[in-house]
Amino acid sequence: MTSRSRKIAASIAAIVLLVIAYDSFYIVDETQQGVLTHFGKISPPVRQPGLHLKWPRPISRIYKVDRRIHAMTGLTQELITEDQKSVHVDGYLLWRVRDPILYVEAIRTGQNAIQRLKDLYMSSSGIVISNEAQDAFISLGLEHENLTAAANRIQSLIAPVAKKDYGIDVLRTGIVEYTLPVSNRPSVIQRMISERARIAARYRSEGEEMAIRIEARAINEHEKIIAEAHAEATAILGKAEAEAMALLGKAYEEDPEFYKFLRALDSYDRIIDGNTTLMLPADNELFKYLDSKEIPR
Repeated sequence: MTSRSRKIAASIAAIVLLVIAYDSFYIVDETQQGVLTHFGKISPPVRQPGLHLKWPRPISRIYKVDRRIHAMTGLTQELITEDQKSVHVDGYLLWRVRDPILYVEAIRTGQNAIQRLKDLYMSSSGIVISNEAQDAFISLGLEHENLTAAANRIQSLIAPVAKKDYGIDVLRTGIVEYTLPVSNRPSVIQRMISERARIAARYRSEGEEMAIRIEARAINEHEKIIAEAHAEATAILGKAEAEAMALLGKAYEEDPEFYKFLRALDSYDRIIDGNTTLMLPADNELFKYLDSKEIPR
């Protein structure tokens, strides 16, 4: 073998060794987990993020599984409802790999996972929507309770299968849009308008009934407060009059003559003004203090 041939052979050998060495090391990213296979059979445990060593291909192969949450959108299909009416349904699905080993063993790649989950969603939503009449979703209130309940039922059908067969957690499913074919829309829209008018009339009736109850309750409360206030005022007035009488009695006991004088003045003030003319005997009790020069002390 010539020196040139030996150099070529050495170069080829070096390249082969570099390729083998390169294929013997692999890096698992922070967002991933690794599943290693030997001759096509899975070799536990799951490889965590970092630098790892393996046998070169075809002996060993590494499958890197993304452990982040994934969203599937655009799950659109046309379905027939229980009352044989056509509807368009658009949904979504959130999923994440739970068991990397089962995931790789069952479906290997993310593309396969997407297709399997899409098939599950389409079949499950078909079961749920097709078992309901169109009005169950069209005649909705603002909260869209029926769509939420339907989405929960879809998830309850998908999640156990995805977990058991593929090692996938289905975190959430939802219905983004539930629409009608163009030919069906006018009649349904008119029915929705009539239904909203009926709901509005019911709300008005309930509001008026509630207003009457509130007004009656307010009137009763007002009368109760007035009665309680009147009773309290009467009690206070009675107590005040009793205290006043007690004070008057005490004052009379201390100085009867002065008390009589004050009472006489009070009587004058009540019966005499600028336009009053009295014709009384001279010895009338009212004149006792009018011409008297003595003032009781």
